Amino acid sequence: MKQFFIALIASSCVVACNAQQPATGGAAKAPSAATANAAAAPAATAGELAPVQKALEERFKGAPIQGLRASVFPGMFEAMIGEDMIYFDPKINHFIVGNLVEAATMTNLSEARSAELKAIDVKVLPLDYAIKFVRGKGERVMYVFTDVDCPFCTRLEQTIQSMDNVTVYNFMYPIDSLHPQAAKKQMAIWCAKDRVAAWQNAVLRQQHVANAPTDCKNPVDETKALGAKLGVRATPTFFLADGRMVAGAIPKEQLEARLNSAQAKVAAK
Repeated sequence: MKQFFIALIASSCVVACNAQQPATGGAAKAPSAATANAAAAPAATAGELAPVQKALEERFKGAPIQGLRASVFPGMFEAMIGEDMIYFDPKINHFIVGNLVEAATMTNLSEARSAELKAIDVKVLPLDYAIKFVRGKGERVMYVFTDVDCPFCTRLEQTIQSMDNVTVYNFMYPIDSLHPQAAKKQMAIWCAKDRVAAWQNAVLRQQHVANAPTDCKNPVDETKALGAKLGVRATPTFFLADGRMVAGAIPKEQLEARLNSAQAKVAAK
């Protein structure tokens, strides 16, 4: 969504979205290491970037600016303004808001760059707030913010069940405005003796224990606050081992590729 630029161009508007709709452009391929190198933007010196940074700050007063660098477009630059990647001339006389796609691979370079800039340090995640389960060796890791009543969360869970060699940390993240009963259900799941079984029965089979206790000490409220702090706006949203955020129940082929890429990146450090 382009909230900042909609507000900039129009004096007033209303933007609404389904908080559980997967991100657009989901069919785009995850960038491989070779693709990332081939699509790398040309280097720009600090002296070249300084006046562009100043022009950005003057044009978009008060907006957070990240990742300024030369663009793959000759003579142009790119940066993240707020939540959006933009492409522009050095004096910001014109700019483009949207997705830059590498035609040869249909890789969404804007999405990849945005994920890179917004990556978190997964070491800050409180794993004691999550329900952990392991498939196979569990070498690949994903940290999922999920809502038990979210159909896309069910779809992602189904995909994970068909995979191997993955460790999943599920953080209970009910979206109250869409699913008013989800918080209570997820508290009951946390209070169950076997949390993994309770979670999978609920999300995969819609099986809930009647009158299950919800008064045990649980991290649901803390997880909701954590997700908001990390910029989680939809469910499911998950973080990979390299800290990159992915929104939506992406297809198995894409999920496998992203898990492999993140694992390779972390192993190479």
